[in-house]
Amino acid sequence: MNLPTRLSVLSILVLGLVAPLSASATVSAPAPVPHELGQSYVYLRVFDDSLSVRLEVTTADLDRALGLGWNTEVGVSTEEIDAQLGLIREYMESRFAIGSGGTPYAPEFTGWRELDAGAATFLLLEYIIEDTGGIPDVVDVTFSVLFDIDRTHRGFLIIEHNWKTGTFNNEAGISRVFTPTSVTQSLDLSSSSMWRGFVGLVWLGVLHIWIGIDHILFLMALILPAVLLRSSGAWEPVGNFKAAFVNILVVVTAFTVAHSVTLLLAGLQVVSLPSAFVESIIAISIAIAAAANLTARLDVREWAVAFGFGLFHGFGFASVMGDIGVGGEFLALSVFGFNIGVELGQIAIILVTFPLLFLLRTTRVYVPMMKVGSVGLIAISLIWFSERAFGFDIYLTEIALNLLSWLPGIG
Repeated sequence: MNLPTRLSVLSILVLGLVAPLSASATVSAPAPVPHELGQSYVYLRVFDDSLSVRLEVTTADLDRALGLGWNTEVGVSTEEIDAQLGLIREYMESRFAIGSGGTPYAPEFTGWRELDAGAATFLLLEYIIEDTGGIPDVVDVTFSVLFDIDRTHRGFLIIEHNWKTGTFNNEAGISRVFTPTSVTQSLDLSSSSMWRGFVGLVWLGVLHIWIGIDHILFLMALILPAVLLRSSGAWEPVGNFKAAFVNILVVVTAFTVAHSVTLLLAGLQVVSLPSAFVESIIAISIAIAAAANLTARLDVREWAVAFGFGLFHGFGFASVMGDIGVGGEFLALSVFGFNIGVELGQIAIILVTFPLLFLLRTTRVYVPMMKVGSVGLIAISLIWFSERAFGFDIYLTEIALNLLSWLPGIG
């Protein structure tokens, strides 16, 4: 195992130790609830001035309840669903209600789609509830789908998104269970707070930098030579801890300033770049940073490399926020919290790797290992670049993430 790989593994192991401690903030999607025959779902997304609702029920259960004549084992076509959509909506909407404080809400239907869950195919009906006057303290939800023909059927209420509780893209945390004898459930949202949402975004930033392998490898490529000096075309170890620490501090500060600027601009939707372009630049940035480690003859300013490519890494961080559904609500605070998390994650990585680099810098193997490791980083970078820029299917990222999923706190 080369040195960068060894150091990356060490930093990732920190995640395995720390991740379980932050279970109170749901900032990424855990393993989803099994979507099976005999179960239906109400997914609720809570925003600062609106709610969105998604009702999910299997096509087989709909066929049982309404006698639609579908062959659900073969599959139900779009045309078949469209032909029966009015009847389906009437059935579902007559068995679903949501309100607060005795005042019923009026969900507006926005569309439907299908979900192939393996064991069953689900029909998803989507609704929006606007002008709620702020997040209610308590919502009352009634859901009695299928109970009139199947007493063993169960419904589940899941809060998929709630900024103030730090919940984003949750698919597993069941909040309430509907049964034939308990079709109406009250859900207390009064424990929500700006602080919990902010902490959730901070942890999301920490988690992203820890499992964002491309960001970690870029940092590794930059800080490997920080404990060395280029002197007359040769590598020499830095004389003392303070000098080495200042070198790393300058590099990390430049990276932080750069990605903070573009994360802010992209997060606030001031500037936008195509995702494929950004991800391709991030991939190739690793190769360029690592290539400078192959010789001491170059006059390289690692801080300048960190700043220049850090601008693109910031756009990458912003796209992660968009992917998990962090949008218009409390946007400035979300960007700020996420960025703090990224910085804390970076600090943890540096605290793990820097002392080891400093101790190894005077050994005979450090420079050869740095060069071999840098060659490995260049190879990985070029593979990622070919995947992202040209669409080649090498699946390096998927393989790496599958390996990481075996670590405690990640899988």
